[in-house]
Order: sequence, then C-alpha cells, then structure tokens
Amino acid sequence: MQLLNGTILDATALIDFCWLDEWGWLQKHYSPLYIAQEVLDSDRLELPTREAAKTYLTALNLSTEEMFASFIEFGARQPLLSDADRSTIAIARHQLLICASDDGLVTETCKAYNIAYTRTLRLFGEMVETKHKTVIEVMTMADTLIKERGKHISPKVFTDWTASLKKYGTS
Repeated sequence: MQLLNGTILDATALIDFCWLDEWGWLQKHYSPLYIAQEVLDSDRLELPTREAAKTYLTALNLSTEEMFASFIEFGARQPLLSDADRSTIAIARHQLLICASDDGLVTETCKAYNIAYTRTLRLFGEMVETKHKTVIEVMTMADTLIKERGKHISPKVFTDWTASLKKYGTS
C-alpha cells in the first residue's frame, strides 16, 4: 500500500467546503491540504472561495517533467478535462495525494490511473464515523449543497449513500 502525503482539492471540493465551512475537520483528517495553482488562477472562482483556498490550502504547481507529461497525457485521454483538473490529477499522481473531487471526469481519470480519490459524500460518511457529525447533520449538509449551492448528485448515488448511513443509526 502506498503512503499518501495529504489531499489535493479540485474546484468542486473547494467550493463544497467553502459553502459548508468544514475546514477544521478536513484539516484534522486529511492534512496537509493542497490545491493546484491552475485552480486558483481560474477566473471562475468567486473571491470568497479564492480567499478561503489561500487561507486553508497550499498551492502547488506542475513542478517536474513527469507531472507535465501526465498533464499532457490526461488531456489526450480526456479532452474535456480542464487545465485545472488535469493539473490537480497530475499533482495527485506524482505527489501521492488523495484527489478530492466530485467531478465525474476527474474521478474516472483517477480510477483509470489508480490515483486515490474521495468524494464529498464519502467525506460526509467519515464525519459521522469520526463522530464529528450525526447522520441527520450530514443529510442536512448534503441537502444544503443540493438545494442552495445547486450541486448535482445523481438519485442513485444519493440513495446508495443514504442507505450506507443506516449502519450509524439516525442520531
């Protein structure tokens, strides 16, 4: 088993954690926390999100030829991946980081290259497991992301996740 050196968030994970302000838990369980500089350079991030990233995450660049080669390879394999997503995955691959993302193309690429990844709902389950939140609280958090942030979670994924929480009871 490879040792992992922290977690890199993509824009979806960054926005979710900004929305929910659960940085303390994430830092406690997944530090050190990183973000690709290309995500920060995106003009799609709102100022409060960009500021939170600068506060809680350390920016990383494509710093080796191997990372850059992976960046190019990911673009050839998945042309719809953004530069920011390709950078995030390349950095995760070469720095042995967990890639936190809810983007389907990102997680599909991580799977194809055996890069460790996690999703927001999995993190919510871990919040219950570590007794940071109750089942009801994480269900409310997911509902908030869906209704207020406009996050899309497929009905099947949501149903499966809800069923997986039953092992913790309802409190």
